[in-house]
Amino acid sequence: MKQKINPTMIKYRILIICAFAALLHANARAQQPGIDGILAEIEANNHELRALEAETEAQAAGNLAESAMAGPEIEFAYLFGPEEIGARHDFAVNQSFDCAALSGRRKSEARQKNDLLALQLRTARKEILTSARKLICEIIARNMLISEYTLRTERAAVVEELYKKGVESGEFSISDYRKAAVDLTEAEGNLELMEAERRSLLAELTMLNGGKEVDIQEASFGLQPLPETFEEWFGQAGEDNSTMAYARAATSLNETQLKLSRAERLPSFSVGYMAELIPGEEFRGVKLGVSIPLWSSGKRTAEARKRLEAARISESMTASRFRIKAESLYDNAVRLRKAADKYNALADLNDCRADLEKALASGGISLLEYIEELSFFYDTIELAIDTEKRYNLAVADLAAMEM
Repeated sequence: MKQKINPTMIKYRILIICAFAALLHANARAQQPGIDGILAEIEANNHELRALEAETEAQAAGNLAESAMAGPEIEFAYLFGPEEIGARHDFAVNQSFDCAALSGRRKSEARQKNDLLALQLRTARKEILTSARKLICEIIARNMLISEYTLRTERAAVVEELYKKGVESGEFSISDYRKAAVDLTEAEGNLELMEAERRSLLAELTMLNGGKEVDIQEASFGLQPLPETFEEWFGQAGEDNSTMAYARAATSLNETQLKLSRAERLPSFSVGYMAELIPGEEFRGVKLGVSIPLWSSGKRTAEARKRLEAARISESMTASRFRIKAESLYDNAVRLRKAADKYNALADLNDCRADLEKALASGGISLLEYIEELSFFYDTIELAIDTEKRYNLAVADLAAMEM
């Protein structure tokens, strides 16, 4: 005689699986390194940043070299002459000076160019770390969904097994068993999909980490606090933001270049020593020279003036766009935080799931009703996870405004 399945076994076996899954989840979280540590590792290992740093250092050295004063010129000549006179020897040393170099404006221009290079490097760092932070948010969301789908799969497997045995004992119909089998297949398919997406995201993070593997087991976001007021946060963000700093530095550089072009309109001069030596005759003395830039200096100054005008317009436009974007990001983050808080307030979600399991085990609801109710419950959980993820992505965008 076939053994009859007691429906209440469903409840107890599911509850055991839930407790075991929660224990594994807690252990995984305890072993997970901090996100800031992962970002620091990526900053140290990223190949693009390393290459940009080397290129920046090379260009900075080149700018300083170009700003240096021209080196002295040494000339020597050996001129053949008539035999009765002999050969002539000429020797000269010259050093040229220009007002742009003497005033320090050329070196100031070089330093400001190097400041722009450093800001470009900061911008690249910001983009890479922001991409990494967002990838980590996506991975944590997948971890949360994997944890949820693992639990669903285990529960669905228990129900499927019991209904399979129930069909064999004649307690349940084949239609009930098929519903349970479909529910299990859907849970297993979603779990595989989340695992595949997680592996793909980890591969992207590994590339950002210079090819060194990164593993993130964290399965909880934690809602980071927002700045208390927009204006207070915006004032500080505007000072720290590399894009705004670049616009201000570009304007300052163009102001220096305008002053440099005016200094270059002044004559440059050279001082030197010269000797002409002929057998029986020697001539020695100093050389003085003056170079007057007549033909192009005016046009260069006009060009520098127009470039400064364009830089000021660009700085103003950058500031306007920065504020509009900051307000949009801040407003979006505030709304997402409110939505996330509402989902977190649903503390009785697990109680609802437990009630459904009790009702199924006692025969109070059918398997189809149980699956339909669980589907609504699962949609709510997934929406809560997605909202938390989107909030943390918004926080990452706000953090990028401060870099």
